[in-house]
Amino acid sequence: MLSILKKIRPMRVVLILLAVLSLIFKAKTGTPVSYEGWTMIETVFIPVMAPLITMVLLLDSLIAAIWLSQSSGEEKSRYRLILGCNLTTVIIMLTVWIPVFIALLT
Repeated sequence: MLSILKKIRPMRVVLILLAVLSLIFKAKTGTPVSYEGWTMIETVFIPVMAPLITMVLLLDSLIAAIWLSQSSGEEKSRYRLILGCNLTTVIIMLTVWIPVFIALLT
């Protein structure tokens, strides 16, 4: 596990941790929005940050794919790992957050 974290480097680890935190602290669907206190974090701040985190993960995946096409050997496997981690996190984020945003639209 530690070798994987070293391969994907600290900034990507922080980005994936932010995605996991947005999944952990997600408010239940149908929770009324609160504009004051600590509940504002899970009803306003985290739903705003989730799409931004997803877009940054997708952008990092695009950059990793570009570097993957230009690398060889050990670097190629490193960028495959980065691409796999990013896309897996994006799929999980979309699976969890799309029902929340659909509920907001209806």
